Amino acid sequence: MNKLKDIIFSNKTLFMSASALLVANLTYDHFEKKELNKYKLYTYDEVSKHNKENDAWVTYKNSVYDISKFIENHPGGKDKVMLALGKGIDNYWEVYKQHTNDPNIFKEILEPMKIGNIENYDENKYKNKNDPYTNDPQRDPELEYHSVSPCNAETPTNNIMDNWITPNNLWYIRNHHPVPDIDPKTFNLEIIYPDSDNINLSFDKIKKMPKSKITTTIQCGGNRRSELNEIDKTSGTPWKYGAISTAEWGGVKLCDLLSDLKHNYELDVKHIQFESYDGVKVSIPVEKALNPYGDVILAYEMNGEELPRDHGYPLRIIVPGYVGIRNLKWVNKIIISDKEAKGMWQKGLSYKSLPSYIKDVKEVDLNKIPTIQEMPVQSCIVDYEIKDNKIKLKGFAWSGGGRGIIRVDVSVDNGTSWHLANLGKGSEQQINKAWAWTFWDIEIDKKNIDTLCCKATDSSYNVQPKDAEHIWNIRGLNNNSWHKININNNLINKSITGDYILKAFAS
Repeated sequence: MNKLKDIIFSNKTLFMSASALLVANLTYDHFEKKELNKYKLYTYDEVSKHNKENDAWVTYKNSVYDISKFIENHPGGKDKVMLALGKGIDNYWEVYKQHTNDPNIFKEILEPMKIGNIENYDENKYKNKNDPYTNDPQRDPELEYHSVSPCNAETPTNNIMDNWITPNNLWYIRNHHPVPDIDPKTFNLEIIYPDSDNINLSFDKIKKMPKSKITTTIQCGGNRRSELNEIDKTSGTPWKYGAISTAEWGGVKLCDLLSDLKHNYELDVKHIQFESYDGVKVSIPVEKALNPYGDVILAYEMNGEELPRDHGYPLRIIVPGYVGIRNLKWVNKIIISDKEAKGMWQKGLSYKSLPSYIKDVKEVDLNKIPTIQEMPVQSCIVDYEIKDNKIKLKGFAWSGGGRGIIRVDVSVDNGTSWHLANLGKGSEQQINKAWAWTFWDIEIDKKNIDTLCCKATDSSYNVQPKDAEHIWNIRGLNNNSWHKININNNLINKSITGDYILKAFAS
């Protein structure tokens, strides 16, 4: 009897846990059944009949949703979501994993549109047994990852200042879909002209054309979005400030490529459109595309090496001074047109910065708002060190449109007083063709150190705005407010001499 008693007491926690688990399961089953009973039951056949734009149903797992009023506002574009009408979205979300990577998408967007449940639910009906991301390339573990499928990763902050030219393996990655695996032997670039015969070029033929090189910085439109999220929630990957990198690209100048084809351009040609293997469509103005001083190139090399798959192999467009999305990867089609490209990346909300007071896209006509092309002036403090009564800071500055950096101002007391930084590598670029960033540094006597700040001025005398509140937008784009670091939040250790020794990397 005593032995049995000892066993019971020695396993008291186990028995209590088991009892709690049993009660929890019973409670869960009770509420789950109650929740299910709230909704009407539908068959897969019934759902399939609701496959029109104004009568649009989809399923996800065992639930049915009426998304008719959501189609126009789908961030991924109307054409994408319409592919799933009357069917399950499960497989699509396996490919576009930004849906499942952010649980708020399900909770705040999809769930309010629920109208019912599936009768005789079959969990295997829409199951994708082949993970579309299994063939993605290997990546450097030092990258700062936001998601793996699709891959969204920043250049590690402690490596940004190590090299003015960012090594390929540490370049930031912004993917929307699985990375295409393209055979260069069968690759074909199609060039489509209005009212003319199309032209097809093989990869080998493109590489035999006169080669040009250009060094550019590319920045994602959502860089520093995480700071805007501190003001109010935005939509997209919460980038810190590492969604920016620099490379030397090798390839064929677009103006030379199209000129060599000896096509007589019509006066109404206004845009050059690009399409990629993964379905993304963008365009740039013809004035930029065909300007020999605009330095737009069709690149097949990155830092003297073959383009990595993550960065556009075999071909990508490099549009110096423009937002990252216009530097389209895996390009397989060029279209000469009088119109912008269609789709979310150009015409939709994805790369349109709305006023800070607009919280609902329905309040504006997106067609009247231009998409982001050239980027605004930007600078960031990358690291700093306090030692021997001195504070040393360094960082980068960059502006779109080739506008060179002419000044970087630094404050260590939250903007009360300012100091002029030294402009380093990159400052020697031609003033209106400064496609790459400028590194800067400064050493200041240690006095009343509070919040560190930096702001840059470009060759058009554009200056970064002080506060992020006034440039906040629901997509979290173009945050170029003063970059600030609260030094008290970044203290690492205190030296024996009493000086604060910091080697902090801003977040």
